[in-house]
Amino acid sequence: MVRAVVALGVIGLAAAPARANDATDDYFTRLQAAVQQSLDQVLAARPPVLVPPVPVKLTWKAVRLGSLDLNAPLVALGASDLDHDGKAELYAVTTRDVVAISVAGKKVSELGRAGFAGTPAVPASRDPVGTIVFENRELVASTSAWDNELRLRWQNGTLSGSAPGKSANGVVVCPGERLVRMPGRNHFGDLAQPIYAVRCAELVDPMGAPIRVRAALIGSKLEINVERCGQGTAGKCLPVARYDLKDYGSAFEVADVDRDGKPEIIVSGAGAPGDPDVIKVFTLGGNEKKGLYRKTFNGGVAGIAVADGDGDGVPEVIAAVRLAGATRVDLWRLD
Repeated sequence: MVRAVVALGVIGLAAAPARANDATDDYFTRLQAAVQQSLDQVLAARPPVLVPPVPVKLTWKAVRLGSLDLNAPLVALGASDLDHDGKAELYAVTTRDVVAISVAGKKVSELGRAGFAGTPAVPASRDPVGTIVFENRELVASTSAWDNELRLRWQNGTLSGSAPGKSANGVVVCPGERLVRMPGRNHFGDLAQPIYAVRCAELVDPMGAPIRVRAALIGSKLEINVERCGQGTAGKCLPVARYDLKDYGSAFEVADVDRDGKPEIIVSGAGAPGDPDVIKVFTLGGNEKKGLYRKTFNGGVAGIAVADGDGDGVPEVIAAVRLAGATRVDLWRLD
């Protein structure tokens, strides 16, 4: 397939000779453009087969899975099947480590941890924050306590990786996207428009077409943008919807928890850290007040993740709850 496309590109290149005295129109530049044009033509002629999602009926019920002492404040939470065993693990980012946690069944247990290394951030933010992104089959984590990101993967049953040096482009907040954190602050961007948290998800719509969702807490507003990709968009991702939500906290997640092709947003409350908190789940564009589910907690919601912890194909909402200043978190499964 690749050889055929390159051959088509060469044919197209021969049909479009270089323009005289154009220093920028070199052979390889024109070859790349010709190959891309041929790829676009092939994709347009043979669009991918769309596989619509299969809806599942959820029974919302809050179950406390257990508690873990992370030995440092939790700053980010995420989930992925990084060890490729068919069951997603939970990953907790603290100001010291990344901790891998099993959430299969009715118990939680630590699978491994890896510590941040390199240069501590100076000045460190008074309110520590962090990020977690799964990119190129790796976990990329950061915290405002360290200059270096931490890139991890499983090798021979051990969670290990590297801490590359500080990047001038900031830290990874979504696959392929970096933002610069303000020194000594708990946000990206400037004081006029601080970005406190960003979450991204790649899902499919009811017809099976790829969609991308990016949610960012900017000041007091949760700004959510949805793009549709692939078929019918000439291979590009085009905006299809935007939602502006208010009065929610920095712990949130985007997912299609009932697999109906319509993204849900899972949000926490906007109260002070450690105060009694709430989690709400509702469909984007649906009834925000009624929603799909609501659960209150005595402690603050420090992190939200969506994980298929038992490998049955049904995603589960996981919440990490803690009291102010505590390093121990309670983990709850909500569906």
